Amino acid sequence: MQSFKKYLNPLHKDLDEVASFSDLSNISSLEQEEYPKLQEVTKRKVLLIKQLIPRLERLEVELEHQIEIINMESGEDDIKAAKGTYNLILRQINELVDRINTELIALDSPYFGKIVFTPYDSATKKPLILYIGKFALMDEETHIPIITDWRAPIANLYYENSGPTDNVAFVAPVGKRKGDLQQKRQFQISRARIRGIYDAKSGNAAADAFLLAQLNERLGQKLQDIVSTIQAQQNEIIREEINRPVLIQGVAGSGKTTILLHRLAYLFYAHKESIRASNSLIIAPNQMFIDYVSDVLPDLGIERVDTQTYMFWGKKILGWTDNYTISPLEENLQFKEFKGSIEFLNILDKYFEEFESNLLDHIPYSRKERIAKRYYELKEQFPNIDMEERLGLSVDFAFAQRQFDQVKTGYIDTYFNDDVEKKREILSYFNRSINIYALYKKLFRTSLINPECGKYTLQSMSASGKNTFYRIEDLAPMVYIHQKIYGTKSIERDYIMVDEAQDISYIQLATLLNVAKNGNLTIAGDLAQSIIPPFYIKNWQGVIELTDQMTRKETSYHQLQRCYRTTVEIIDYANEIFKNRFPEGYKLPEAVLRHGDPVENIYLPNDFSKSSEKDIKTVVEKIKLQFEKGAVTCAILCRDKNHATEIYNILKKYEEYIDRDVVSYIESDYKQGVLILPIEQAKGLEFDSVIIMDMNDTLYPDTELTWRLLYVGMTRALHRLMIVSKGTQS
Repeated sequence: MQSFKKYLNPLHKDLDEVASFSDLSNISSLEQEEYPKLQEVTKRKVLLIKQLIPRLERLEVELEHQIEIINMESGEDDIKAAKGTYNLILRQINELVDRINTELIALDSPYFGKIVFTPYDSATKKPLILYIGKFALMDEETHIPIITDWRAPIANLYYENSGPTDNVAFVAPVGKRKGDLQQKRQFQISRARIRGIYDAKSGNAAADAFLLAQLNERLGQKLQDIVSTIQAQQNEIIREEINRPVLIQGVAGSGKTTILLHRLAYLFYAHKESIRASNSLIIAPNQMFIDYVSDVLPDLGIERVDTQTYMFWGKKILGWTDNYTISPLEENLQFKEFKGSIEFLNILDKYFEEFESNLLDHIPYSRKERIAKRYYELKEQFPNIDMEERLGLSVDFAFAQRQFDQVKTGYIDTYFNDDVEKKREILSYFNRSINIYALYKKLFRTSLINPECGKYTLQSMSASGKNTFYRIEDLAPMVYIHQKIYGTKSIERDYIMVDEAQDISYIQLATLLNVAKNGNLTIAGDLAQSIIPPFYIKNWQGVIELTDQMTRKETSYHQLQRCYRTTVEIIDYANEIFKNRFPEGYKLPEAVLRHGDPVENIYLPNDFSKSSEKDIKTVVEKIKLQFEKGAVTCAILCRDKNHATEIYNILKKYEEYIDRDVVSYIESDYKQGVLILPIEQAKGLEFDSVIIMDMNDTLYPDTELTWRLLYVGMTRALHRLMIVSKGTQS
């Protein structure tokens, strides 16, 4: 029989041990004060989980029984019905596994904060004592919260104040409530045991100590939630109002990605009636990044949010299979930048209007003027109706009008079948004319486009065997045209998050704005980390103008300067190198609290791939040392895919000696061990240790792209950074 317990958090095997609390003989007075609460919560959680697991076991038995029924049935309808029941049970199992895992997460660390708040409007002046965690827990008899959800309005008191503060307020459902925050206490809890207590009694010293403790414990694993350490500015962005676009400019390590995901979790909690996880979208830069962030939302109790790269999403909109392939021809960055610009967006709008007019002018019908007139009336009166629907309605109207005219004159037309055939002919004409790929190609034969750009694009848009080719920058314009013709009602999203937005084009942004319901879009990026030429976005002003124009709402802009990922030593090193290279007006990253090893330069007589075994072994020893120091990930960052493959082939031979997996960038999963990948694919990720390989003038000439790549590479490191280059120690 198939068992689904393997998908449960391993903590489910230790419920009795976790619930026993027989190991509390030697604890501090502060812990003695706090453990009764933790014991009460743990008892409740263990009892609930012990009720849920037998339910899972019963469903497993039912599923096995249903398999037997399917195998026994012979009638087609009976088999179909049995499979339907099987799928229903399987769905119930998956939902129950998710529920149990959520409860196990809450058992492991049920809360992280405590506040004592005395409201001024309380008749008794009795303080409210609230424990704050990822998930709420309510006393079923008294309906008093045992744990308050971090997204609840009153939790703002925890996030906005570094310690006890008089005359603070939060916005409750009944209105603003004021009072005094008398205590803010922070907990590190793991396996239902207190590992640390931090009382913020004077300023923010204790809060900084708590944050520092959390940052020091971070290892290069998949991205994790930060509900216990959300800072005041991060909290402000997370709780930004809905139904307006939000833009975040944040330096490397400022928590942009985490803020996006926590904002999404907050919105699902605060606006559950208007947005759904199943109809939200996260646009991510690559598949490894998607795997890297895959655990955060489930850990916050959010499942089934669609996370895709723009290319995958765009091809899905167009209905393209894998037979649509990126052209292997050489890129022209000037033309590529043009086709992602606001100027080209305006050209697309003009071209569409010309196509629209030409399409209506050539309708194979003597009364085509009626169709065209009605079409433009509908377009003005109902702008949200898509072109395809307008065309159909206009044709129906024209034929209905013709029949009405005949009735008025007393002439009864008996040729109904002829009308049906003519309507079919007109609609067939429309369908033949609306091939997105062919329509887009025609644009580059018009006077709207520079002939050289037209030639460049048309050379790459061709078919060969089963494959149809296109350039990557041409995908978004075709999606844009598709939206113009077929509308966006069927593909509208309740909420859209875009990460690493500095590397998207204005056309890509426009297509996402088109499907973001009520302007519900949050985008995050860092201008200094734009590493995919031709660097469409030079500043955020153009993005704000486009967003404001398309949503008819004012974009909320936030700037984050504090880096929580990287040590002071690494940030200072990077700032010293790149301070004169950052975009105009760019504010340098500020490292927060945490010190570590100085940046280490490793010099070899030759490039790594041409080095002697002795020199290679020097680097291998450095890699091995990272894991001896407690690292779980060590990234070897390379200039490009060819360089990464070259380095991988060398280091793979030392896998057994390093005693860790040596992983190629070809594997899209974010794994532990030695990860060898191009800097471009490391964007948005973080690792315990980073080694930048072969930093020389050949691979890294003095160009804008070079410094951007190196800045991204250096700021991936959580704890240690090393740079391997050719030369001698000075």
